[in-house]
Amino acid sequence: MWDSPIYRIREQVEDTINLREIVFDVTGSAPPFTEPSESLKEVLNEVLSSDRYCIDSVLEFGAAKLKNIPLILQHGKIVCAVEFKELLDNPVTKKTIQACRLYGDKFRELIFPQPFIEDKDTYDLILLLNVLPIMPIPSERMYLLDLIYSKVKDKKYVLWVAQREGTYKKVREDGKSLCGDGMWIGKRRYYKTFYKYHTLEELDELMALYGFTLIKRFNVNDDARLYEKTSYNLFTGLITPERIQQHIPIDLTIKDPVSFTPKIVTNKNPIIPNPKELSIESLYIEKIRSIKNGIQFAEEYHRIVSHALSRIFRGSLRNMKMKVQIDGGVKIIDTIFTNHAINGFFKNLKDKVECTYPIFEVKNITVDPANTEFDQLNGRLNDNTGHFGVLVCRTVTKESEVIARCRTYRPNNIILFLTDDDICTLLEYSRDSDIDDFMDKKLREVLF
Repeated sequence: MWDSPIYRIREQVEDTINLREIVFDVTGSAPPFTEPSESLKEVLNEVLSSDRYCIDSVLEFGAAKLKNIPLILQHGKIVCAVEFKELLDNPVTKKTIQACRLYGDKFRELIFPQPFIEDKDTYDLILLLNVLPIMPIPSERMYLLDLIYSKVKDKKYVLWVAQREGTYKKVREDGKSLCGDGMWIGKRRYYKTFYKYHTLEELDELMALYGFTLIKRFNVNDDARLYEKTSYNLFTGLITPERIQQHIPIDLTIKDPVSFTPKIVTNKNPIIPNPKELSIESLYIEKIRSIKNGIQFAEEYHRIVSHALSRIFRGSLRNMKMKVQIDGGVKIIDTIFTNHAINGFFKNLKDKVECTYPIFEVKNITVDPANTEFDQLNGRLNDNTGHFGVLVCRTVTKESEVIARCRTYRPNNIILFLTDDDICTLLEYSRDSDIDDFMDKKLREVLF
């Protein structure tokens, strides 16, 4: 994996038995500019000069032709540029490298994938500037973030900058250039480039799953966000090169393109860039199933379930916060959302109970939840927080008894429960529209 910047994809043509072969060269996305844009300069200058962040060392992953490196060196920082050999050997890049080498030990370059992957150095700041959006394989993006986590010093930073969807939105909505979870670009190119716009909710979720929390948004033309490394790399180890190659094999029978139009074939094996087995929903399910019971794993369970709930109810619930103190810090809510649903289950729920801020308590316990757990959740419901809550637990053996406990808190409060099986089912449903019906059934069990 990553021995070459060339990707060979074979996907089904919509509503046919035909397959479309698309060959990508990710180095084709390298911009022609010789220096950073004014908005990027603004962001870099703020981060690199701020006493708040105390940046001494920087790694730019996907440095392309190294257009940003001189600016970083001018700030007096140690900087490492990482890129495919094909781009480091580019004449423009070589000229820039020669200028950067005048800074002596302050500068070095690393070829991707090796020796970059095995290199043990860590950095105060890693730059991901229009990098993940041009990678055609979603699971490779996740594996890269796992790698990046190991190369950031504790409580230091990753800067994400990516162009907004802009005119690409019309191309995406047209549907003629879709590939995987994004689109191919380059009608007049033999080798295509790839583009995937990450919504801010998608991006923050992905970064959180790999141990980075948002601390700063920049008001510039691009999506520019600074993330701090945390102690919680929740998805670490789930994606490996071997696993990626198992589900997305390299198929050299997909030949180099000889036409601007992607080749149409039949009777071939598909090479799908985003197989279900490596989808984020499948990885959530795998991770939840793998967490052991017990208090020592309670924090990990709480965090992964909270992020899963945020994905499941995206479009209805937003602004997820964990460990929220109430009543002067005497009580702590595990997870709280803002209900902004305009249709579906959470919209209908507003007609039955005050639920502006749905509360979720997440318990990594080995037995059925009892009065202690339900009373704790009930004690967090009031006129300020609202009167709707959900208790999440690993399993329930006596469902009728647990439902009966939920009923005891009516009419003032409505309390539901979800198990691991429920969460995993909802993750499967998040690929379609059955979530509202599932939750409505849960509500009916308590109301009737």
